[in-house]
Amino acid sequence: MRAAIAILGQGALATARRLQGVTHARFTMDRQGRVLAAAVERGSGYAALDREALALLQRAQPLPPPPAETPGERITLTVPVEFFTRR
Repeated sequence: MRAAIAILGQGALATARRLQGVTHARFTMDRQGRVLAAAVERGSGYAALDREALALLQRAQPLPPPPAETPGERITLTVPVEFFTRR
């Protein structure tokens, strides 16, 4: 998952400083695409980017539901969220 976004709110300073990095976010979702829990598995080195990766998951709800052949009522995934600036 790539996040080519302007970091808003408390992350505006991160945008101004042109911070870049990859946050590995672990989250658990239900079959309806709701995020039940989320945490930083491996940080980017910048707290603002790590916070934004978790906020991104909340804003993206509902996520697409998992395929029917994926077992379980809850699915836990770890995804890289890449933050970069455009020139």
